[in-house]
Amino acid sequence: MGETVGIIGGGIVGLCTAYYLHQKGYEVHILDEYAFDRGCSWGNAGMIVPSHVVPLAAPGVVWQGLKWMFRAESPFAFHVSFNKALWQWIQLFHQHCTPQHVQYAVPHLRDISLLSRKLYEHLALPQKNELSFETKGLLMLFQTKKLREEEIKAAKLARECGIPAEILSDQEIQIMEPDTRVHVLGGIYYPGDAHIHPGKWMQWLIQQLKQAGVKFYPQHTITDLQIQQQKVHNIFTNQETFHFDHVIVAAGVKTASLLKKMDINIPLQPGKGYSFDVQLNRRRIHIPALLMEGRVAVSPWGNRLRVSGTMEIGGDPHTIYQAKIRGILKTLHAFYPDLKAEIQFPPQIWTGARPCAPDGLPFIGRLKPFDNLYAATGHGMLGLSLAPATGYLLAQLIRGETPEINMQPFDPLRFQKN
Repeated sequence: MGETVGIIGGGIVGLCTAYYLHQKGYEVHILDEYAFDRGCSWGNAGMIVPSHVVPLAAPGVVWQGLKWMFRAESPFAFHVSFNKALWQWIQLFHQHCTPQHVQYAVPHLRDISLLSRKLYEHLALPQKNELSFETKGLLMLFQTKKLREEEIKAAKLARECGIPAEILSDQEIQIMEPDTRVHVLGGIYYPGDAHIHPGKWMQWLIQQLKQAGVKFYPQHTITDLQIQQQKVHNIFTNQETFHFDHVIVAAGVKTASLLKKMDINIPLQPGKGYSFDVQLNRRRIHIPALLMEGRVAVSPWGNRLRVSGTMEIGGDPHTIYQAKIRGILKTLHAFYPDLKAEIQFPPQIWTGARPCAPDGLPFIGRLKPFDNLYAATGHGMLGLSLAPATGYLLAQLIRGETPEINMQPFDPLRFQKN
């Protein structure tokens, strides 16, 4: 029997990691406190975005967040409290909102994003239609000159690092969306992006892994981790005790509290987002889009449309603020005015907490000095987009192979060295 790996967390990152480890001959076990049917992996926009090479920590973001903090319907905000960890996170975030950090982060985000896009293509190949893997690209739409300047700048940056980007007029965008009015000044089209239906992919991955013999343990809450000779020896849960040769913590925002049990501190904060699905009767949207003034994502699957948005740092992940939903709908109707007549019912709202690193780069790698402990979290809004690459790279690391890309920027302990 091969070596065993225990993965704590059954979201898209945990499942993709299990997939690639199983391919390399490991016996894989996945533990999750829920029934593998919730979390960010199920409710997100489903976008695979190599175009997103600029990290969340970028110049002007902190100032914008502070300004928006006092607007109930704003898409981005810090929920300031007396939480020491939150203030430390905001301080680190502020330190990384510089042009120098953007310059540093862009090639690394590009490399991991392009690897992930390639892996998605490979995963989808045998059942492309059933899995709703769509390669229609992504539109970044704007209504103001200010956002036009910012997005053209971002497009030029993307082109410089090899990501195709086309600057379009309002008329050109309307041609791409013949079935409904689009009210914009213009947009950027990223033809290399793709999108999937997250729920279908999660169900398919779980089914594939179960058929391959990967063991699933739902409703297993981790209560403690026992260390012996710089190794995680036992994992204690509310139901039973486990022993694995290797342990990966991919538990989203809860990764930080689990690692704290071993005196490992990684700066992680929840970035709450909302999403809801609407059924469109006549007017269809064909191409996924980001509506930049309100930071709203729109993902079409036939007549079904997923609408998602907001990034609330430090707030309660489960509280639904109706003002935020009004803000999302206001943005949607401003960009697609004809949809107002289509959406006439209060949709069922999903909310979830994305695990956000203060420099906008995920935490992927071994947690030294432990010989058998690894982390995979901190992807922010890019969890689904980067999941296959994260799992693939971790499988290479655990196997002792040289990873396909430079892993240093994603070191989970990079902030402990400062």
